[in-house]
Amino acid sequence: MRLAPPTLTRQNLLCAAALGLMALSAPFPGLQSVFHVALVLALAPRAGAPLFGALWALAAGWILEGSLRLYPHFGGTAWADLTLALVAGWMAGRWPLEGLKGWLARLAALSLLHALLVHGAVRLATTAHPWGWGWFWALLTVPLWGWLAWRLLHAGAGSGRR
Repeated sequence: MRLAPPTLTRQNLLCAAALGLMALSAPFPGLQSVFHVALVLALAPRAGAPLFGALWALAAGWILEGSLRLYPHFGGTAWADLTLALVAGWMAGRWPLEGLKGWLARLAALSLLHALLVHGAVRLATTAHPWGWGWFWALLTVPLWGWLAWRLLHAGAGSGRR
């Protein structure tokens, strides 16, 4: 049983809500990183229609860079977000998932790749910078935001218990 993708309107509304929560959670960088990674890896990617996912990922990268005072503002995060959102969308089209466990495993792997790519891109754009703990909180909470994204994106398509 292949799950139907969410409507474009529903997906855009969820992305807008996550982007708003990202901006509002700026005083709490750990929480902001969780919203950021959830938006880029779970909510924005769309199989077969990369434009909206790419735009949401770019917006997430620039919001994150713009809201952190000690973080370099040269676009490394936006570039890494764009790349990972396109990869996640391609993976969703190439290897569609039918169950929650595979979804969570994919998100955990993409979260690790995201942390490495963001820090590498920011290092290329500037120089050495503090890593912080955002990557850790995002990876630690994958089961929570991954399950929530699964439920929101695939509402009405079954329970997802496989």
